Amino acid sequence: MKFIFYFFITTFLFGITPKNDELLILHSVTTAQMNAIVNPIEGSLIFNTDDHEVYEYNATAWKRISSDGSETKIVAGNCMEVTGIGTLNNPYIIKDNNLGETQSAAGLSCKQILQSGCQTRDGIYWINPDGGSTDNAFEVYCDMKNGGWTKIEYAQDLTDKNYWNTGDARRWLPANFTLNLTDTQINNIRAVSTEGKQTYVGQCDGVLTYYYNNGSNYDYAFGFRFHTGDETVFGQQNYPDTNITVIEDGCATNRTDALNTIFEIYDIRVPIINVNSRDSGNGSETFGSPLTNNPAWLR
Repeated sequence: MKFIFYFFITTFLFGITPKNDELLILHSVTTAQMNAIVNPIEGSLIFNTDDHEVYEYNATAWKRISSDGSETKIVAGNCMEVTGIGTLNNPYIIKDNNLGETQSAAGLSCKQILQSGCQTRDGIYWINPDGGSTDNAFEVYCDMKNGGWTKIEYAQDLTDKNYWNTGDARRWLPANFTLNLTDTQINNIRAVSTEGKQTYVGQCDGVLTYYYNNGSNYDYAFGFRFHTGDETVFGQQNYPDTNITVIEDGCATNRTDALNTIFEIYDIRVPIINVNSRDSGNGSETFGSPLTNNPAWLR
């Protein structure tokens, strides 16, 4: 068995060119040179020219690699994956950890992929938040530079128009906003997340959205329905149990030109899927939102 393993190693290193340019070149040294190496890294490999054997450093000494793999240990960093046990029938295979780059290598979430230490660029990744078979894994956009946020995108904007023309009244839109991911996919992402955020830009033309300057009140403040089905209060300044801040309120004067009220929402229940309005029933009063430019994010 020793001869077979010796033949495999030596022919691989010196006599046969592997397919697909998969070539491993080891440093060649004498026994004296090998033993003189200062502080070798655990798992290092070297070719000994005195006995024509491959040795591995096991944290305390150089050990000849045995044909059955019993004395062999391959140490990989966070971004490497090692399979096999080092025998002829089951050799070691060392490859990059491509977590999130393919469906079969889908990560649990964008945050989990980032925390692996191997993926740091923003972009499209495969995730599998239910943790089961990767057959139902799907692609999402990950914001890695800001901590591994998963993007929840809308399929279309909320068209700026009058939705009733039947006089002012307090009501929700007749249909919820549409999203690119399925409800199940979003729920699974939320299940492995602890944070959510979204900017809602309320476009208005003659529609009060939050504060009413002339009346000095918040009676017309919008309400919001989350993807979970939960709904906020409406018609008041504060949103109990929900972190919502109005950072711009261009609609407070009830002017008849296109302006915006901007809500910053921090809540695990995002995305927003519907809004509740009061001052939006006359024919000249319109409102909408550029939803596709303001997706929700979960992490």
